[in-house]
Amino acid sequence: MFDWNDLRFFLELQRSGRLLTAAKRLNTTHSTVARHIESIEKHLGTALFVQHAQGYELTPSGQALLKHAEAMENTALLAQEEITQAITPLGKIRLGVTEGIGIMFFTPRMKSLFQRYPGLEVELVAVPRFVSILNREAEISIHLERPNADLLITRKLTDYRLALYASQDYLDRAPALHSREDLARHSWIGYVDDLLFSQELLLLNSFCRAPNVVFRSTSVIAQQQAAQAGLGIAVLPNYMAGHDPKLVRVLPSETIQRSYWICTRRELHKSVRLRVVWDYLLALCAAEQAALLAE
Repeated sequence: MFDWNDLRFFLELQRSGRLLTAAKRLNTTHSTVARHIESIEKHLGTALFVQHAQGYELTPSGQALLKHAEAMENTALLAQEEITQAITPLGKIRLGVTEGIGIMFFTPRMKSLFQRYPGLEVELVAVPRFVSILNREAEISIHLERPNADLLITRKLTDYRLALYASQDYLDRAPALHSREDLARHSWIGYVDDLLFSQELLLLNSFCRAPNVVFRSTSVIAQQQAAQAGLGIAVLPNYMAGHDPKLVRVLPSETIQRSYWICTRRELHKSVRLRVVWDYLLALCAAEQAALLAE
């Protein structure tokens, strides 16, 4: 029988794809990771990984072991949580979310969650990309598109609207803007197209067929800052820009509606600490529809 501890190294190498990355996440050396992989392969009598230029990939034997290793990990995590909950209620939960709603919407509205559950610790991973639930980057993740995976529980978190915003300084200097047809004569702020992590972020062409984009960023917060600085017109969520005193809403009838989806691994949905945060986010978005869906 192989050492069960070897499965931690097996799972981390499968998720990261590289020895050095797996070692960093496990706070050890790449040779230690390799040694544990060799040990489990020796006991099972088969290779679990094949190495390519892009990293390590599972062999058919590795794929067969993966589902059992994940099931064992999940059982251990739930057992640990059940015991620790009896001693110290709640604990740490990691929330992966795109930066706009994570930084500009959730963070200022978290106070009542901690007042209600003082034993709770939240790690907010707010980045301009999707955070992977399957690779254990987070326990709850917010997406712009509905994830499709059998291992996940997913539901719609909320709809939200985006509109056109610019600074008054820009509008004073720019050509007159009275209708959608005038937008082609203006400067635009948008995303870096070849670095988009979701097609839901292809926003500018919904308003202007050939926008003159003068500033691009992978960060929606940087786009808001650029609009405040007078660089041009930006398409921003109303919950971010609707009450920004440095911005003016342009052509108020022109809006786009999008959705956020919340998901977690199926077996973690039973977790008390996860459900506390999960239910809070759903209730928060339901209560804040005026800000999220502002016309």
